[in-house]
Amino acid sequence: TTLYEIPQEFLTDYLPTVSASQLSTNSGDTITLEFLTPTRIKYRDRYINDLEFHILIRNLLRRISMLMLYHCNTELDADVNELIEKAKSVEVKNWDLDWHDNQRYSTRQKRRMKLGGVVGKVTYQGNLEPFIHLLALGEQVHVGKGTTFGLGRYIIFRKDI
Repeated sequence: TTLYEIPQEFLTDYLPTVSASQLSTNSGDTITLEFLTPTRIKYRDRYINDLEFHILIRNLLRRISMLMLYHCNTELDADVNELIEKAKSVEVKNWDLDWHDNQRYSTRQKRRMKLGGVVGKVTYQGNLEPFIHLLALGEQVHVGKGTTFGLGRYIIFRKDI
């Protein structure tokens, strides 16, 4: 779908939408996420290589809350603290994440900037039911810092595809 047409220099009036019923929600008690673009997630003032589930959920909640507030003028109707506590019980079953650095030039700061993050797969195991819609929405809106540059893109990896 074309969103921007160069000759006319405007956005098309068709913008794709995704309804909740279209989001993947089948997971069981194990789910694998594949991070396709560098994912920059900060926790306790440092960028992390080991993406524990509660850290991922914290960042998804923050991202989705901010998008809802800005674009929908509404707040996320969820008990964030309870979700984070539940997320702490979900364990990392396996991870294969590597740090990957990208660079871009900032015309405002007049210098090159690193935009690194983790790429690869991570498998989580535990009670995923409270989080599956957040994870599915995260496939659409990405997670972490630099999402406006295309960072933080992941897919819910399905072995049957």
